[in-house]
Amino acid sequence: MAKGLNLKSLKSENRSLILYLLNDYGTLSRKEIASKLSLTPAAVTKICNDLIEKGFIEELGEADSHGKSGRREVMLGLCLDDKFVLGINTERNQITYSLSNLRGKLITAEKRKLSDDVNDVIMQAKSFLNSLNIDKNKIIGAGICIIGTLNENDFAVWNDSNLREKFELELNLPVVIENNVSAFAQSELIYGTARNSKSILFLKWGPGIGSSIVSQGKVQSGNDSGIAEIGHYIVNVAGKKCRCGRFGCLETEVSSEVIIKEVGGGLSLEEIVNSTEKDIVYILEHKIDLVALALSNTATILNAQSIVLFGSLFDNKRIVEKLIRRCKRYNNNFGSDMIKASTLNDKREYIGATAICAKEYFFENQV
Repeated sequence: MAKGLNLKSLKSENRSLILYLLNDYGTLSRKEIASKLSLTPAAVTKICNDLIEKGFIEELGEADSHGKSGRREVMLGLCLDDKFVLGINTERNQITYSLSNLRGKLITAEKRKLSDDVNDVIMQAKSFLNSLNIDKNKIIGAGICIIGTLNENDFAVWNDSNLREKFELELNLPVVIENNVSAFAQSELIYGTARNSKSILFLKWGPGIGSSIVSQGKVQSGNDSGIAEIGHYIVNVAGKKCRCGRFGCLETEVSSEVIIKEVGGGLSLEEIVNSTEKDIVYILEHKIDLVALALSNTATILNAQSIVLFGSLFDNKRIVEKLIRRCKRYNNNFGSDMIKASTLNDKREYIGATAICAKEYFFENQV
Protein backbone atom coordinates (compact mmCIF):
# COMPACT_ATOMS: atom_id res chain seq x y z
CA MET A 1 0.00 0.00 0.00
CA ALA A 2 2.78 2.41 0.92
CA LYS A 3 4.54 1.72 -2.38
CA GLY A 4 1.36 2.46 -4.33
CA LEU A 5 0.78 5.67 -2.42
CA ASN A 6 4.37 6.77 -3.01
CA LEU A 7 4.05 6.09 -6.73
CA LYS A 8 0.82 8.08 -6.89
CA SER A 9 2.45 10.95 -5.01
CA LEU A 10 5.45 10.90 -7.36
CA LYS A 11 3.22 11.05 -10.43
CA SER A 12 1.28 13.95 -8.96
CA GLU A 13 4.51 15.79 -8.17
CA ASN A 14 5.81 15.26 -11.69
CA ARG A 15 2.55 16.57 -13.17
CA SER A 16 2.89 19.70 -11.05
CA LEU A 17 6.53 20.16 -12.05
CA ILE A 18 5.58 19.99 -15.73
CA LEU A 19 2.77 22.52 -15.31
CA TYR A 20 4.98 24.95 -13.38
CA LEU A 21 7.73 24.50 -15.96
CA LEU A 22 5.37 25.37 -18.80
CA ASN A 23 4.17 28.36 -16.79
CA ASP A 24 7.75 29.61 -16.48
CA TYR A 25 8.81 29.01 -20.09
CA GLY A 26 5.55 29.45 -21.99
CA THR A 27 6.06 26.61 -24.47
CA LEU A 28 8.30 23.53 -24.43
CA SER A 29 8.53 20.25 -26.29
CA ARG A 30 8.27 16.90 -24.53
CA LYS A 31 11.99 16.41 -25.11
CA GLU A 32 12.83 19.76 -23.52
CA ILE A 33 10.62 18.99 -20.49
CA ALA A 34 12.31 15.62 -20.02
CA SER A 35 15.74 17.24 -20.15
CA LYS A 36 14.94 20.06 -17.72
CA LEU A 37 13.28 17.76 -15.16
CA SER A 38 15.65 14.80 -15.62
CA LEU A 39 12.73 12.50 -16.42
CA THR A 40 12.58 9.80 -19.08
CA PRO A 41 10.95 10.77 -22.39
CA ALA A 42 8.47 7.91 -21.91
CA ALA A 43 7.39 9.21 -18.49
CA VAL A 44 7.00 12.77 -19.79
CA THR A 45 5.00 11.60 -22.81
CA LYS A 46 2.62 9.61 -20.61
CA ILE A 47 2.05 12.49 -18.18
CA CYS A 48 1.65 15.07 -20.95
CA ASN A 49 -0.83 12.92 -22.84
CA ASP A 50 -2.87 12.59 -19.64
CA LEU A 51 -2.76 16.37 -19.08
CA ILE A 52 -3.82 16.99 -22.68
CA GLU A 53 -6.75 14.61 -22.27
CA LYS A 54 -7.86 16.46 -19.12
CA GLY A 55 -7.54 19.88 -20.76
CA PHE A 56 -4.64 21.20 -18.70
CA ILE A 57 -2.19 21.54 -21.60
CA GLU A 58 -2.44 21.55 -25.39
CA GLU A 59 -0.28 20.94 -28.44
CA LEU A 60 0.60 24.18 -30.23
CA GLY A 61 2.16 22.90 -33.42
CA GLU A 62 5.65 21.97 -34.48
CA ALA A 63 8.70 23.96 -33.47
CA ASP A 64 10.72 25.89 -36.04
CA SER A 65 13.58 23.61 -37.07
CA HIS A 66 15.74 26.55 -38.33
CA GLY A 67 16.69 24.60 -41.43
CA LYS A 68 17.58 21.38 -39.61
CA SER A 69 16.45 18.09 -41.07
CA GLY A 70 14.63 15.37 -39.17
CA ARG A 71 11.44 15.17 -37.18
CA ARG A 72 10.36 18.46 -35.62
CA GLU A 73 9.32 18.69 -31.98
CA VAL A 74 5.69 19.40 -31.08
CA MET A 75 5.42 22.31 -28.66
CA LEU A 76 3.16 22.23 -25.58
CA GLY A 77 1.52 25.05 -23.64
CA LEU A 78 -0.88 25.54 -20.73
CA CYS A 79 -4.65 25.85 -21.24
CA LEU A 80 -5.39 28.95 -19.15
CA ASP A 81 -7.87 31.09 -21.07
CA ASP A 82 -10.88 28.80 -20.64
CA LYS A 83 -10.54 28.28 -16.87
CA PHE A 84 -11.75 30.89 -14.39
CA VAL A 85 -11.52 31.85 -10.73
CA LEU A 86 -14.05 33.59 -8.52
CA GLY A 87 -12.05 36.00 -6.37
CA ILE A 88 -12.98 37.58 -3.04
CA ASN A 89 -10.36 40.03 -1.77
CA THR A 90 -10.69 41.92 1.52
CA GLU A 91 -9.03 45.14 2.58
CA ARG A 92 -9.64 47.15 5.73
CA ASN A 93 -12.75 48.93 4.41
CA GLN A 94 -13.39 47.30 1.05
CA ILE A 95 -14.11 43.93 -0.53
CA THR A 96 -13.69 43.10 -4.21
CA TYR A 97 -15.53 40.30 -6.02
CA SER A 98 -13.87 39.33 -9.28
CA LEU A 99 -13.79 36.86 -12.13
CA SER A 100 -10.46 36.25 -13.83
CA ASN A 101 -8.97 33.53 -15.98
CA LEU A 102 -5.96 31.43 -15.06
CA ARG A 103 -3.73 33.61 -17.21
CA GLY A 104 -4.32 36.35 -14.65
CA LYS A 105 -6.58 38.44 -16.89
CA LEU A 106 -9.48 40.20 -15.18
CA ILE A 107 -12.88 39.55 -16.78
CA THR A 108 -15.06 41.63 -14.45
CA ALA A 109 -15.05 42.93 -10.87
CA GLU A 110 -17.35 44.58 -8.35
CA LYS A 111 -16.35 46.53 -5.23
CA ARG A 112 -18.37 46.81 -2.03
CA LYS A 113 -17.94 48.13 1.47
CA LEU A 114 -16.48 45.38 3.65
CA SER A 115 -18.99 43.81 6.03
CA ASP A 116 -17.94 42.16 9.27
CA ASP A 117 -20.88 39.74 8.88
CA VAL A 118 -19.66 36.81 6.79
CA ASN A 119 -23.24 35.90 5.87
CA ASP A 120 -23.63 39.26 4.12
CA VAL A 121 -20.42 38.59 2.21
CA ILE A 122 -21.57 35.12 1.15
CA MET A 123 -24.86 36.57 -0.08
CA GLN A 124 -23.01 39.24 -2.09
CA ALA A 125 -20.64 36.63 -3.51
CA LYS A 126 -23.57 34.45 -4.62
CA SER A 127 -25.24 37.43 -6.24
CA PHE A 128 -22.04 38.33 -8.10
CA LEU A 129 -21.54 34.70 -9.16
CA ASN A 130 -25.10 34.42 -10.45
CA SER A 131 -24.71 37.63 -12.46
CA LEU A 132 -21.80 36.25 -14.48
CA ASN A 133 -22.50 35.45 -18.10
CA ILE A 134 -20.28 32.39 -18.16
CA ASP A 135 -20.50 28.62 -17.98
CA LYS A 136 -20.12 27.99 -14.22
CA ASN A 137 -18.48 24.63 -14.95
CA LYS A 138 -15.48 26.56 -16.25
CA ILE A 139 -14.89 28.13 -12.81
CA ILE A 140 -12.32 25.89 -11.12
CA GLY A 141 -12.85 27.37 -7.66
CA ALA A 142 -12.97 30.44 -5.45
CA GLY A 143 -9.96 32.17 -3.93
CA ILE A 144 -10.62 34.21 -0.79
CA CYS A 145 -7.98 36.64 0.49
CA ILE A 146 -8.56 37.74 4.07
CA ILE A 147 -7.04 40.12 6.59
CA GLY A 148 -5.22 38.04 9.18
CA THR A 149 -5.32 34.24 9.08
CA LEU A 150 -7.67 31.45 10.00
CA ASN A 151 -5.36 30.60 12.90
CA GLU A 152 -5.48 34.10 14.36
CA ASN A 153 -9.16 34.80 14.90
CA ASP A 154 -8.51 38.00 16.83
CA PHE A 155 -6.67 39.38 13.76
CA ALA A 156 -9.06 38.00 11.15
CA VAL A 157 -11.83 39.99 9.49
CA TRP A 158 -14.38 37.25 10.26
CA ASN A 159 -14.17 35.13 13.40
CA ASP A 160 -15.61 31.90 12.08
CA SER A 161 -13.97 28.50 12.38
CA ASN A 162 -16.10 27.05 9.55
CA LEU A 163 -15.39 29.80 7.04
CA ARG A 164 -14.26 27.57 4.17
CA GLU A 165 -17.14 25.11 4.62
CA LYS A 166 -19.71 27.94 4.60
CA PHE A 167 -18.42 29.42 1.35
CA GLU A 168 -18.15 26.02 -0.34
CA LEU A 169 -21.69 25.07 0.63
CA GLU A 170 -23.25 28.33 -0.59
CA LEU A 171 -21.13 28.89 -3.71
CA ASN A 172 -21.04 25.22 -4.73
CA LEU A 173 -17.36 25.64 -5.57
CA PRO A 174 -14.10 24.38 -4.05
CA VAL A 175 -12.63 27.19 -1.95
CA VAL A 176 -9.15 28.14 -0.80
CA ILE A 177 -8.60 30.86 1.83
CA GLU A 178 -5.32 32.68 2.46
CA ASN A 179 -3.99 35.82 4.08
CA ASN A 180 -4.07 38.58 1.45
CA VAL A 181 -0.35 39.36 1.69
CA SER A 182 0.66 35.70 1.36
CA ALA A 183 -1.75 35.37 -1.56
CA PHE A 184 -0.09 38.28 -3.35
CA ALA A 185 3.30 36.67 -2.76
CA GLN A 186 1.93 33.54 -4.43
CA SER A 187 0.79 35.62 -7.37
CA GLU A 188 4.35 36.89 -7.84
CA LEU A 189 5.60 33.31 -8.03
CA ILE A 190 3.02 32.36 -10.67
CA TYR A 191 2.45 35.56 -12.64
CA GLY A 192 5.19 38.00 -11.63
CA THR A 193 8.93 38.50 -11.96
CA ALA A 194 9.78 36.34 -8.93
CA ARG A 195 9.15 32.96 -10.60
CA ASN A 196 12.75 31.81 -10.28
CA SER A 197 13.62 33.55 -7.01
CA LYS A 198 14.27 31.44 -3.92
CA SER A 199 14.35 33.98 -1.08
CA ILE A 200 12.04 37.01 -1.24
CA LEU A 201 10.55 39.43 1.26
CA PHE A 202 7.22 40.95 0.22
CA LEU A 203 6.11 44.24 1.74
CA LYS A 204 2.57 45.54 1.43
CA TRP A 205 1.84 49.15 2.40
CA GLY A 206 -1.68 50.55 2.15
CA PRO A 207 -4.69 50.53 4.49
CA GLY A 208 -2.49 48.32 6.66
CA ILE A 209 1.09 47.16 6.41
CA GLY A 210 2.13 43.54 6.18
CA SER A 211 4.71 41.17 4.82
CA SER A 212 5.26 37.65 3.63
CA ILE A 213 8.32 35.59 2.81
CA VAL A 214 9.27 33.13 0.11
CA SER A 215 11.89 30.54 1.04
CA GLN A 216 13.10 27.81 -1.32
CA GLY A 217 10.58 29.00 -3.89
CA LYS A 218 7.55 28.56 -1.61
CA VAL A 219 5.41 31.05 0.31
CA GLN A 220 5.85 30.40 4.02
CA SER A 221 2.88 30.52 6.38
CA GLY A 222 2.01 30.05 10.04
CA ASN A 223 4.92 29.94 12.47
CA ASP A 224 7.39 29.83 9.58
CA SER A 225 6.55 33.42 8.62
CA GLY A 226 6.10 34.91 12.08
CA ILE A 227 9.41 36.74 11.89
CA ALA A 228 8.17 38.61 8.82
CA GLU A 229 5.07 40.11 10.50
CA ILE A 230 6.52 43.52 9.88
CA GLY A 231 3.30 45.37 10.62
CA HIS A 232 3.57 44.36 14.26
CA TYR A 233 7.17 45.40 14.85
CA ILE A 234 7.16 47.91 17.69
CA VAL A 235 8.58 51.20 16.41
CA ASN A 236 7.18 53.69 18.96
CA VAL A 237 7.18 52.73 22.64
CA ALA A 238 4.76 55.60 23.34
CA GLY A 239 2.50 54.66 20.43
CA LYS A 240 -1.17 53.80 20.24
CA LYS A 241 -2.65 50.38 20.94
CA CYS A 242 -2.64 48.07 17.91
CA ARG A 243 -5.34 45.56 16.99
CA CYS A 244 -2.84 42.86 18.05
CA GLY A 245 -3.00 44.17 21.62
CA ARG A 246 0.48 45.70 21.76
CA PHE A 247 1.40 49.37 21.60
CA GLY A 248 3.36 51.29 18.99
CA CYS A 249 3.32 48.72 16.17
CA LEU A 250 4.44 49.88 12.74
CA GLU A 251 0.89 49.51 11.43
CA THR A 252 -0.43 52.03 13.99
CA GLU A 253 2.16 54.54 12.79
CA VAL A 254 2.22 54.30 8.99
CA SER A 255 -1.04 52.88 7.61
CA SER A 256 -2.74 55.02 4.95
CA GLU A 257 -5.59 55.72 7.38
CA VAL A 258 -3.13 57.09 9.95
CA ILE A 259 -1.40 59.24 7.34
CA ILE A 260 -4.70 60.73 6.12
CA LYS A 261 -5.75 61.47 9.71
CA GLU A 262 -2.43 63.09 10.65
CA VAL A 263 -2.35 65.30 7.56
CA GLY A 264 -6.02 66.30 7.95
CA GLY A 265 -7.72 68.87 5.77
CA GLY A 266 -9.89 66.29 4.02
CA LEU A 267 -7.12 65.37 1.57
CA SER A 268 -7.16 61.98 -0.16
CA LEU A 269 -4.18 59.63 -0.02
CA GLU A 270 -3.39 60.41 -3.67
CA GLU A 271 -3.37 64.15 -2.94
CA ILE A 272 -1.15 63.60 0.09
CA VAL A 273 1.53 61.50 -1.63
CA ASN A 274 1.68 63.95 -4.55
CA SER A 275 1.81 67.05 -2.36
CA THR A 276 4.88 69.31 -2.23
CA GLU A 277 3.65 71.16 0.86
CA LYS A 278 6.46 71.21 3.43
CA ASP A 279 4.56 69.83 6.43
CA ILE A 280 3.00 67.00 4.43
CA VAL A 281 6.35 66.04 2.89
CA TYR A 282 7.85 65.96 6.41
CA ILE A 283 5.12 63.59 7.66
CA LEU A 284 5.62 61.27 4.68
CA GLU A 285 9.40 61.31 5.11
CA HIS A 286 8.99 60.21 8.73
CA LYS A 287 6.63 57.37 7.74
CA ILE A 288 8.99 56.22 4.98
CA ASP A 289 11.86 56.22 7.45
CA LEU A 290 9.97 53.98 9.88
CA VAL A 291 9.08 51.52 7.11
CA ALA A 292 12.65 51.52 5.75
CA LEU A 293 14.12 50.79 9.17
CA ALA A 294 11.76 47.86 9.82
CA LEU A 295 12.21 46.55 6.28
CA SER A 296 16.01 46.73 6.44
CA ASN A 297 16.12 44.89 9.75
CA THR A 298 13.73 42.19 8.54
CA ALA A 299 15.62 41.65 5.27
CA THR A 300 18.90 41.35 7.19
CA ILE A 301 17.51 38.74 9.59
CA LEU A 302 15.98 36.72 6.74
CA ASN A 303 18.95 37.21 4.41
CA ALA A 304 16.46 37.97 1.63
CA GLN A 305 17.82 37.99 -1.91
CA SER A 306 15.18 40.44 -3.11
CA ILE A 307 12.40 42.65 -1.78
CA VAL A 308 9.13 43.22 -3.65
CA LEU A 309 6.92 46.22 -2.82
CA PHE A 310 3.18 46.40 -3.40
CA GLY A 311 0.12 48.22 -2.10
CA SER A 312 -1.57 51.58 -2.63
CA LEU A 313 1.35 53.65 -1.27
CA PHE A 314 3.61 52.17 -3.93
CA ASP A 315 1.39 53.39 -6.75
CA ASN A 316 3.45 56.55 -6.30
CA LYS A 317 6.93 56.25 -7.83
CA ARG A 318 8.29 58.96 -5.56
CA ILE A 319 7.40 56.90 -2.47
CA VAL A 320 9.10 53.85 -4.00
CA GLU A 321 12.26 55.78 -4.83
CA LYS A 322 12.48 57.41 -1.41
CA LEU A 323 11.99 54.11 0.40
CA ILE A 324 14.69 52.41 -1.68
CA ARG A 325 17.15 55.24 -0.98
CA ARG A 326 16.39 55.12 2.73
CA CYS A 327 16.80 51.34 2.87
CA LYS A 328 20.18 51.57 1.16
CA ARG A 329 21.24 54.17 3.71
CA TYR A 330 20.47 51.72 6.50
CA ASN A 331 22.00 48.74 4.69
CA ASN A 332 24.64 49.41 2.06
CA ASN A 333 24.65 45.72 1.13
CA PHE A 334 21.38 46.20 -0.75
CA GLY A 335 22.18 45.95 -4.46
CA SER A 336 20.89 48.40 -7.04
CA ASP A 337 18.05 46.13 -8.13
CA MET A 338 17.39 44.24 -4.88
CA ILE A 339 14.30 46.31 -4.03
CA LYS A 340 11.62 46.84 -6.67
CA ALA A 341 7.93 47.60 -7.00
CA SER A 342 5.75 44.69 -8.10
CA THR A 343 4.72 44.59 -11.75
CA LEU A 344 1.35 43.25 -10.51
CA ASN A 345 0.52 46.18 -8.25
CA ASP A 346 -2.32 47.35 -10.48
CA LYS A 347 -3.86 43.87 -10.20
CA ARG A 348 -3.67 43.53 -6.42
CA GLU A 349 -7.46 43.53 -5.93
CA TYR A 350 -7.84 40.16 -7.68
CA ILE A 351 -4.52 38.56 -8.63
CA GLY A 352 -3.87 37.04 -5.20
CA ALA A 353 -7.20 35.22 -5.24
CA THR A 354 -6.47 33.98 -8.75
CA ALA A 355 -3.02 32.71 -7.77
CA ILE A 356 -3.99 30.75 -4.66
CA CYS A 357 -6.82 29.07 -6.54
CA ALA A 358 -4.57 28.30 -9.52
CA LYS A 359 -1.99 26.76 -7.19
CA GLU A 360 -4.53 24.64 -5.31
CA TYR A 361 -6.79 23.48 -8.14
CA PHE A 362 -4.66 23.65 -11.28
CA PHE A 363 -0.94 23.36 -10.65
CA GLU A 364 -0.92 21.06 -7.62
CA ASN A 365 -4.22 19.18 -7.39
CA GLN A 366 -5.04 17.60 -10.72
CA VAL A 367 -7.54 14.75 -10.54
